[in-house]
Amino acid sequence: MIYRLINEDNTLVKDYPAPEIYRTLSEEEKNNIFKFKSEIEKITLEKGLGRVYVNVTYDCIRLEKEFIIKYSNGYTRDYYKKEIEKIYNHIDDFAKRNNLYEFYLSCHILLK
Repeated sequence: MIYRLINEDNTLVKDYPAPEIYRTLSEEEKNNIFKFKSEIEKITLEKGLGRVYVNVTYDCIRLEKEFIIKYSNGYTRDYYKKEIEKIYNHIDDFAKRNNLYEFYLSCHILLK
């Protein structure tokens, strides 16, 4: 199942089970989620693509994080796809520079 964890305005989702899931995260995991969200939003806000919210889902081994860009600004889907590719490249470099590559491997950047 997919659960919304962090809203676009950086507030935590208050509906069950989000607070319980959030409590299970380590402080490092919480900080990394906000670091990635902030870094992604540097690009999305500059380019007029909008803010990002965060979903989580558990696979068999680990917690997967989804950083979702909400499609809402009238750009074409192709434009968003090209920009998301640029964001992935930027975040890949950001993760390597900041010793967050293992965290990055369980992250996805999506358009909804």
